[in-house]
Amino acid sequence: MRLSGKNNKIHKDEVDWLISVYKTSDDEELENESFEKLVNYGFDTNKIEERFKKIKTEKDELNAFKKAWEKQEERNQFEKYTLVEKIKIFLFGPYELFKFFDSGLTELTESNYKTKFRQRLVLLITGTIFWILIGVATYQYYEYKRIQDIEKVDITNWENNRIKNE
Repeated sequence: MRLSGKNNKIHKDEVDWLISVYKTSDDEELENESFEKLVNYGFDTNKIEERFKKIKTEKDELNAFKKAWEKQEERNQFEKYTLVEKIKIFLFGPYELFKFFDSGLTELTESNYKTKFRQRLVLLITGTIFWILIGVATYQYYEYKRIQDIEKVDITNWENNRIKNE
């Protein structure tokens, strides 16, 4: 689970949740990431300890988690892909879709990425159409070249031999 989002406003419940994750998580990567976010918010280890002591019950932690999750989902709603990500999805998304049967759309809807969902869907459709057109154009080009090669062949000797034999 990744703690992503923009530093819009520091929300008390989000900070409480980050402290809870930092102090109680078994996942080292998640623990480090939450600590880095807390440091970015201006907390040091002493402040984190004091704040953790204030969070007394599991109910408070659960409420803080729910509120922070809601805030994160609100932020996710309008998050967009960067230009580089769009290009990657356009070019390589159809390959991943047909190789692994994974479009990535279900994860986006679960995390409330409404704008990213629409962008990815459009990019996958247009990318698939693009690659189909590239395939058709390549086939047409090589078929045209094959016909040109056939027409260039000199068959006068064959025609002369055929007429003499009759």
